[in-house]
Amino acid sequence: MKFILICLSAFVVIIGGGLIVMSGSASATEKPNYTIVKTDGKIEIRDYPPMILAEVRVEGDRRTANNRGFRKLAAFIFGDNASQDKVAMTSPVVSRPEKIDMTAPVTRALEEDGRWSVNFMMPSKYTLETLPKPTDPDIRIFKTDPYRTVSIRYNGNNTTKNIATHEAKLIQYVKERGLAVVGTPEYAGYDAPWVPGPFKRNEIHFRLKD
Repeated sequence: MKFILICLSAFVVIIGGGLIVMSGSASATEKPNYTIVKTDGKIEIRDYPPMILAEVRVEGDRRTANNRGFRKLAAFIFGDNASQDKVAMTSPVVSRPEKIDMTAPVTRALEEDGRWSVNFMMPSKYTLETLPKPTDPDIRIFKTDPYRTVSIRYNGNNTTKNIATHEAKLIQYVKERGLAVVGTPEYAGYDAPWVPGPFKRNEIHFRLKD
């Protein structure tokens, strides 16, 4: 019995330590420095400052496009650039379809092949002049203007069902409050694939008209 208790204690320490490391690693990753304008449960209206993004356009369903886009962008920041410098990873990774009707079934839009933009923010220490230049001609580097979003935050694995459920809630919120949105929805994932579902942070954004 004593041996079992020792083993259980060691297991708790290991798991606890792993969660602390996981949490510390996530908190150390630079994220967009947005300002919350309004909170309504899990939905927020946010103001985002200008950011430098690295973006690539790829084809496929959402999952395939995400993987293809991430591989290209990861190669760029891991040294596949003109100066062979490494760029610190940031979060989230954001993907958006090139075209989608807001009233169309979300599941269809996520599962059908199409053209997607995948991007993530460059560390704030860089300017357009100091950021290493990508050697991959598919990668576009640009600076955004300030913008406002209506966003919903949720946990779990980013399955089609989970995304569709929360996007439907966000669309309902937008319609009930008469908000004017522009462009296509943006799907943001903050965590690595191996992070357990309950600890994963995901978001869906619609940009609001000025």
